[in-house]
Amino acid sequence: MNAHSSPGIIIRSNEILNFFGKCPACGYPARASDARGVRTDSPLRATVWASCELPCGWSGQLPLTIMT
Repeated sequence: MNAHSSPGIIIRSNEILNFFGKCPACGYPARASDARGVRTDSPLRATVWASCELPCGWSGQLPLTIMT
């Protein structure tokens, strides 16, 4: 890698169908996606990105909360 090149990033996202987390702003159920990013020079990183199902406007990262 030279001074002008940068590592590549690959991002994949899937909706989490068995997610049962709640919006921290209003307490209503949230919808979530699993986002996985891989840089060519570092290990895999996975995050859960959620948004409120009501129009309160909240979105952000939450811990993975699933029901088995």
